[in-house]
Amino acid sequence: MAPSIRRLLCATGTAALLTLTALPAAADPPTHTQQSFSGAVTDTGQACGDPISWEFTGEVTLTRFFEDGTLVRIHAHVQESGTVTNLATGEVVELPRTSFLERVQFLDDGSVMIEDNGLSVRITGGEDFLLDVGRFVVRLNPAELLQSSGQHPIREINPFSVSDPALLAAFCGLFE
Repeated sequence: MAPSIRRLLCATGTAALLTLTALPAAADPPTHTQQSFSGAVTDTGQACGDPISWEFTGEVTLTRFFEDGTLVRIHAHVQESGTVTNLATGEVVELPRTSFLERVQFLDDGSVMIEDNGLSVRITGGEDFLLDVGRFVVRLNPAELLQSSGQHPIREINPFSVSDPALLAAFCGLFE
């Protein structure tokens, strides 16, 4: 075999070996689950003067991503609908089905970043109008609002809770 061919084969073999050993470790396959959920936030009149109840139900498709067995990221596709009720008058406002994507990242410093994109609340009928839509990013541990793009009249009241009765203040205008 000619020396130039031998050098070419040796160089090609070395390059192939380096390429194979330089590849990143294969990530664990993501897991997929679907779950139903429901919840309610109710007060005794603190937010709007009359007691208000916000009830919601929906489905979430969760995709969990792992690296070497450690959970590093979650994608949640959330679809929900519900009602807001003035418990003193019995007036009910329907919340049509909405959809948004939530991405949760577990960061190396121990904090958690949560990014929501899409439409989480929509009321567009008659005289009633309320949207909570756009991109919303928070960090936990420490708790801080990183970005709010769009309209977020509900989330901006308390960006770190979906069960805080103070959130009901966003719905007061629906019952005036």
